[in-house]
Amino acid sequence: MAGTVRTALKLTGVVALVIILIQLHIWINKPWYKFKLMRMQILCVLQTILSYGSYYLYRTYKVSTLWKNVIGITIFLTHFSFFAQYLFVAENPSFLTMIPFLAFSLHVFTFIGTLCGDIGTFLFIPFTIKISIAYQKFKVNFVPTVAIILTIWSYVNTLLPPEHSVVRVPIKNLHPDFNNFHIVHLSDIHVGPTTGKNFVDWLVGKVNSKKPDMVVISGDLVDSSVKNLRTAVWNLKNLKSKYGTFYVTGNHEYYTNDVDNWLNYLRDHLLINTLHNQHRVISRGGGELCVAGVDDLQAEKSGYEGHMTDPLTAVSGCPKESPIIMIAHQPKAAALSIKLIPQLDLILSGTLTVDSSSPSTSQCISSTRSLPDSTNQTGYSRVCVTWSAVLRRSHQIILLP
Repeated sequence: MAGTVRTALKLTGVVALVIILIQLHIWINKPWYKFKLMRMQILCVLQTILSYGSYYLYRTYKVSTLWKNVIGITIFLTHFSFFAQYLFVAENPSFLTMIPFLAFSLHVFTFIGTLCGDIGTFLFIPFTIKISIAYQKFKVNFVPTVAIILTIWSYVNTLLPPEHSVVRVPIKNLHPDFNNFHIVHLSDIHVGPTTGKNFVDWLVGKVNSKKPDMVVISGDLVDSSVKNLRTAVWNLKNLKSKYGTFYVTGNHEYYTNDVDNWLNYLRDHLLINTLHNQHRVISRGGGELCVAGVDDLQAEKSGYEGHMTDPLTAVSGCPKESPIIMIAHQPKAAALSIKLIPQLDLILSGTLTVDSSSPSTSQCISSTRSLPDSTNQTGYSRVCVTWSAVLRRSHQIILLP
């Protein structure tokens, strides 16, 4: 088994090298193929790193043949998880995708625990045969147990509904007719190998119960093609709000290699406003609100013609006196938008969330990163909030004049 692991490791390195050479010498002038090969390279690099971790775990644990076989199966499923997400995508997740992903989680937790334990023992405990034997017994029993508990906890956490909170945002020059304008913001839903139709149906019901004026989906909606997931996301057509649903791409839409079909499908079949470096003007009473959206930062690298992050084009034509809401998947795109268009009033961003509600503060709402203070150059309120299947949090935004 150990010899097989070593052989697989060498083959993975060779394949990664071959792919790099192919990109450099053959497809360097073809952006779309270059993007696909870049993803293949990343996959090979990850598999190579994972192979080192697998070999380390397999050699480290001195256990019976039965448990060696269990470790071997777990390692196989871990490596297979990278392919399961492409081979077994269905309307709802199946055990063919969930088991490899659970094995991957178990593998990562076990590797981290084992590596930390080995380093700690080497650095802080005088090495003797007696201590070494005691540590091996402790490691075999303790680390896998903790890894299993963490894996189960992580899986259960994904099944729980997101936490929900309300964020009230004062907007400069907001017309009084837009007072208490409600926005529900969704992001990083990742319909695909681990999230399916059942979650989407639940999400639609939850959003509709809030009776929003507008719904925003700020990218990473899907992780596979329209062909594989059209029925899984169909119920998004039933999202109910007074002024509709607005959507921008995330990086994962480009990873599907089907982004144009997704934009067409969401717009033509699910009646969602797709903002492809575009904007829509919402009128309410005597006031107007400009809702703009940009492509993800990954767009230009993907090689898809006409795809790039272009905030200036997105807001071109917005009424001069109306507040502007910018939708961008990544906080880096939000920072770019503020740099190019300082007068933006509200930014809705996925993946990570920030609240920059005054010129001198940058407070994190529900994630681990906030935009730097240098991006916050005016007295306008800016809030980036998310409802994410990954972050397990939701925010309902209420605009105030």
